[in-house]
Amino acid sequence: MTSIFFAESSKNIGGQELQLLQQAVGLKGKGYEPRILCRPGSRIAEEARKLGLPVEHIGFRNALHPPSVVQVARLLRQYRPVAVVCHSGHDSNLCAITVHALAKVGLLNPRPSLIRMRTYQPRPAKAFTYNQLFDQTFTPSQALKDQLLQSSGVLPHKIGVLYPGVDFEAIRAAADADLPPALTAILNDLNRRPVIVHAAMFRLEKGHSFMLRVVKALLPQFPTLTYIAAGEGELKDAIATEAQRLGIAGHVVFPGMLNPVAPLIQRADVLVMPSSYEPLGMSQIEALGLGVPVVVSRVGGLPETVRDGITGHVCPPPHDKDAESAWVAALTKVLADPTAAQKLATEGQRAVQAQFGRNTNIESLLGQFTHDRLEGPR
Repeated sequence: MTSIFFAESSKNIGGQELQLLQQAVGLKGKGYEPRILCRPGSRIAEEARKLGLPVEHIGFRNALHPPSVVQVARLLRQYRPVAVVCHSGHDSNLCAITVHALAKVGLLNPRPSLIRMRTYQPRPAKAFTYNQLFDQTFTPSQALKDQLLQSSGVLPHKIGVLYPGVDFEAIRAAADADLPPALTAILNDLNRRPVIVHAAMFRLEKGHSFMLRVVKALLPQFPTLTYIAAGEGELKDAIATEAQRLGIAGHVVFPGMLNPVAPLIQRADVLVMPSSYEPLGMSQIEALGLGVPVVVSRVGGLPETVRDGITGHVCPPPHDKDAESAWVAALTKVLADPTAAQKLATEGQRAVQAQFGRNTNIESLLGQFTHDRLEGPR
């Protein structure tokens, strides 16, 4: 059976790790043997086992951790994978260096394709990593690809866009799950409608503080409006304090982390993504998959997922001077005319299913492996 390695050095689990597991399951369904290389005790190891995926424990303490190099080299020679797909910093550099070293001394022929997934680039990219270590680096959006290419020396043909695959059937099934009773009571209370949902970690770039000001501006026209901000993070307490200061605490709900979050999104009148930085974003894709109206910022990859006036509304990001008035206008339009908003969401549902379907993602990834095997690693 043809083997493919997926490497992940993070001990936690989030969207990137879940995407890795989904790709591995998809490739397994097509007759490949995916193996997950990850740190002992990591969440991804636990979830991989639940999915019946083979797991190999690698220390990944740094990019040149000798015991990890030895382990990875042994696995490469044992299983001879056609590709090594890397996701985080330590595993990416360590796996790539080990593969190149084995190939150089004739112990790994043919060399597997080296693929890197890059979902976030907080600092300028180092050209050597992208040009020399990997055959291809995939970003989840054209916006992040453009950001990487702003770094001097990164070769354009080394960077590709691979939109994430979304299991829309699973999201629809999860949307029927029960929510906490207290949250269900709020959603069932007609005196707490309409409902704006914001599902994101409480980080500065996610725009919670901005949304509080927008909510306050909307209250004169929608006096029973409720803003539900689901998630956790270091700024959660500060946002709760700010809601009190603005005098709108009675209109704001913090249910914490919800897993799944789909039941809440499905009950929303609109989902918002007021980010100031967002390589792609997933909540708005899930919302459209459920046929829920969305309003997002014109930043990063968000406009690649929502077409303004066609599948939803796209507004200036919070740091723009006219952002607050634009968001208030867009949300007023959605909440005042739910029929028109639903028409956009229905069109959005068709669009995201075509753009982000699981099979589209898997076939694009497989195409890269096949290309490298036919052409030879670049």
